[in-house]
Amino acid sequence: MRAFSGVLCVLAATAAWGAQAPSLMGPAKLDGYLVLPFENQSSVKVLDWQSSALAVTLADKLESHPLLRPAYGPAIFDRIDPSTSFNAEEVARAANAAAAKWVFAGLFARPNWKSELTLRLYKVVVFGEKVTLDLVAETRSVEPREAIQTQLDNNLLTLLERAGWTFDSSVMGALSRHPTKDLYAYTLFGRALNAELGIGEERNVGTALKLFKRVILVDPKFAEAHRFYAMVLLAFGERSRATAELARALDLRPGYHAALQGLAQIYRETNHARAMEAAEHILELRPDDVETRTLVAELALETGDLDRALLEAQKVVAAEPSHLGAHHTLALAYASQGATTDLARELEQIEELAPTDVEVKLDLASSYQRLGKYDKAIAAYEDVIKRQPRHTGALKLLGDCYRRQGQLDRSIVIYQRLLHASPEDPRPYFLLGAVYEQSGNDRKAVELFQEAQQFPRYVGEAWTNLGSLALRHGDLTKAIWYLSRAVARAPTRPKGHYNYALALSEKKERQRALDELKIAGDLDPSDAEIRYTEGVILLRLGRLDEARQKFLEALKRRPEHADAKHNLALLDELERRYGGEHAGAGAR
Repeated sequence: MRAFSGVLCVLAATAAWGAQAPSLMGPAKLDGYLVLPFENQSSVKVLDWQSSALAVTLADKLESHPLLRPAYGPAIFDRIDPSTSFNAEEVARAANAAAAKWVFAGLFARPNWKSELTLRLYKVVVFGEKVTLDLVAETRSVEPREAIQTQLDNNLLTLLERAGWTFDSSVMGALSRHPTKDLYAYTLFGRALNAELGIGEERNVGTALKLFKRVILVDPKFAEAHRFYAMVLLAFGERSRATAELARALDLRPGYHAALQGLAQIYRETNHARAMEAAEHILELRPDDVETRTLVAELALETGDLDRALLEAQKVVAAEPSHLGAHHTLALAYASQGATTDLARELEQIEELAPTDVEVKLDLASSYQRLGKYDKAIAAYEDVIKRQPRHTGALKLLGDCYRRQGQLDRSIVIYQRLLHASPEDPRPYFLLGAVYEQSGNDRKAVELFQEAQQFPRYVGEAWTNLGSLALRHGDLTKAIWYLSRAVARAPTRPKGHYNYALALSEKKERQRALDELKIAGDLDPSDAEIRYTEGVILLRLGRLDEARQKFLEALKRRPEHADAKHNLALLDELERRYGGEHAGAGAR
């Protein structure tokens, strides 16, 4: 077999032959398998899109099988470095480390302008400390180019039959499903995946973003494209748009496992209850999904349900003894319980599994951070930075920890290091500007936000911040200049509309201010301050009944909102004394 360039896709599968031992998580303990990016055996570079498109489609087909469970991250190809060439020994070791028993590989070419496609299935064989691959089955076909998806279906079914794998008719629909009917959309999809995941080229999420937009334009019903597009949007910090894309993917493909996982991960950062709801729904569909069960354990830990956290993490470790995420959760749960003996055992296990792995330390630090144990998180991030002084992820998170603890001077120093390590990244400019603003150094904050205007994609955000600072210093003309342009440049940012409304209200243009607040409220339905501010402006306009409703809406979103309570009490007193709508002093 020729050298493959690419990374591994880790899933989990079961052959239908033979009885299986029961699993703590489901009816059977499933065999694992890997899928490699397909290899272009021709010299035609224009065919490279098939490397990721065919492999992702194959993985998705197998993932849809009710007896299979995925064990890879959202990026799918994430087990080895994309620049690492394939060799049997390395793949065998990676498969064994991932508890995988099978490896799928694919080859393609274009003889006489037709599509030649080969699928191979290998078995991972362990002899003591030696791990090798044995070829179990192979299938090859040559078909018209436009029939490549049907060709993949037929080859897969033939390969499974030759390997002796059986499946009932209910699986046929999933194995034969085509993600799109449009070959051009499928081609663009492969090119976008290559750019996003770094398959056969340097990773470039900017290129991926443009290509996924084109894919969705060509075929708006391409669910998988919406899902991967959401991943790219998340890389750019576009959480709301990513959520919308994942929701669209689920509308197009109800029960889409990867989209549900993506939503659960997004909700994890903002809404634990919805994250847990999404994760539990996934487990109803796939009880053996170890990654989602690990997420449930982590969510339970973060909300203080230690018994649930231990139960779920122990189930994962029973199924995959080397699962680092589950061991991390167990360690943190034991630490929270004060179970020192169990904690020491788990930490030793983690060190044994990954003694020098920086990512392991980052995961531990992140877990400490989520639990609010900032001293331990800081120590772990500092250890990473000692090893890799320019590690941008560790620098960013360390700065966040110092900021959360109120150590603003230290946070500034760390964010400055992050800026010097990654001057082409817009995030450090905004982080550093925000912490300068928080510390009262508005002059330095303005300098940073002005520098951030060099990034066209984030000009709207920079103008929002500059306008807000101008408004705070009473420079209404400058504030209006920045904020009016900010809402035009970044119309989906509620902060811009909110601050523009404040500026308009100061200018006595209160109806326009209400219009901007309406937009901000639609963009952020959970924000209490937007509703409260609407109430204040309505109160000043003498529209007391409407104001009362807005103050009630603010309290519904934030019951402890003191100013909303004060103004409601004021309105109640006016109603008691005079009845009807009366404007009065004392509102705040």
